[in-house]
Parts: sequence; C-alpha cells; structure tokens
Amino acid sequence: MVGGVQPGSEFGGYRIEAVERDGVLLARDPAEDRPVALHVAGDPPGALSSVRFLERAHRLGAVDHPHLLGVYDARTLEGRAVAVAQAPPGRRLDQLLEEGPIGPAQATRIARQVASAVDALEEAGAEPPPLTAERIWVDGAGDAHLDAIDGGDEVLAASSSAAIARLAGAMTTHVPAPLQTVLTRALDGAYLSAGQLAGELHGLERSAAARRRRIAIATALLATLVLIAVLLIAR
Repeated sequence: MVGGVQPGSEFGGYRIEAVERDGVLLARDPAEDRPVALHVAGDPPGALSSVRFLERAHRLGAVDHPHLLGVYDARTLEGRAVAVAQAPPGRRLDQLLEEGPIGPAQATRIARQVASAVDALEEAGAEPPPLTAERIWVDGAGDAHLDAIDGGDEVLAASSSAAIARLAGAMTTHVPAPLQTVLTRALDGAYLSAGQLAGELHGLERSAAARRRRIAIATALLATLVLIAVLLIAR
C-alpha cells in the first residue's frame, strides 16, 4: 500500500490522478506529458522481492508488443521500487465480465491477443504473470492489453497455453465446437508455446470471418433475387 498518496498529490514527481488498486497509481508524467501507471513494490528497495521486481520490470521494458502494457522505466522513487508503465486503456476484463459473459468471437479475439503477448514475453525470457482477468485490460476497440508487471514472486504456475484456455473458457458461456477443440488441446498440453495457440486461435477468427462474408453475400444475393421477382410480378 502506498501510504498517504491520494488523487491530486505528487509521488516522485508524478501527479497522481487515481489509485487503480493497491500498489498501482494512475498518474501524469509531466516530462513526457503522458498518462502512466506507477507500480509500487510493497517492500523496501533492498528487499529481495523489490530487487526481483525491478529486474523483472527492466526485462519487460525491452519487450515491445501491441497487446502488452509497456514499461517505460524502473527505479527507486521516494524510498520505493517503482515501475513506470503505460497507462492501461479501457476497462479491466474482470470488471467487464461482472456485467455478464461475452460472445465467443470476442473471447477468441482476447485469448488470441493475450496468447500473442505471452509468446512475446517468453521469447524475451520473461516469465508470464498469472493470466487472470484482473491483469487484462480491454480498450474501446475491443483489443486486449496484458499487464505483466508482477509486484511479488508469484508467476504462472501452469503452462501458459493451458492458462489462456481456462481464461477463454471462463469468458463466455457459449463455446462453439471449433473453439472447444482448440481449448481442449491447449489444456491437454498439445501446444508447445503460446505462439502456437495464438496461431490456432487466429485461424478460428479467419474461418469465422469467412463464414460471415459468405452469409452476407448469400443474404445480399437472396435479397436481390426477391427484389427482381417482385419487380417481374409487378409488371
């Protein structure tokens, strides 16, 4: 907990705009004139957990991915280890799910984007965080952004593909057969990396888009034929 910090106050030269949750402050970076998220470690800088926190934040800073909240800097501010990160867009996935499950198309999209971000982390040698809805933000366009900063020693306990499959299954109450097949394979350990799972999910998205295009074309053709028939009868 960051004691005494309230919206409108300053912390390490950053103007605090909101307390997002325990240890995470939404702020304004006056030097860069941009919104940021300040992730503050719970223990003093010399503690092993804080050292690991800063080391992890530095590794994450080297990973650039569109579905991963980037880390701009990691240093000690006002006697606390702090990671300065990209401000999260939109709303947290767990908050969205409190309003009810989402459709299978959006669940597939979010799972694919998270899998792609996890693959980038693993390629960079950074352990993925626990893949929970609380760590995923969904922007206005429906795109997912993973918050990978970890304030402690807690990391992903199971395979990343299996964790993503469980997350996808929890997002929607209706899981189409093709998606269920992919999720079952992921839970069974069929995918050697999150990147492979992302590829399978992307294939499902392409297939679904192609089906929608075929239906739209067939619907338009039927409407045209009906119009022609009506015009012929009216003659």
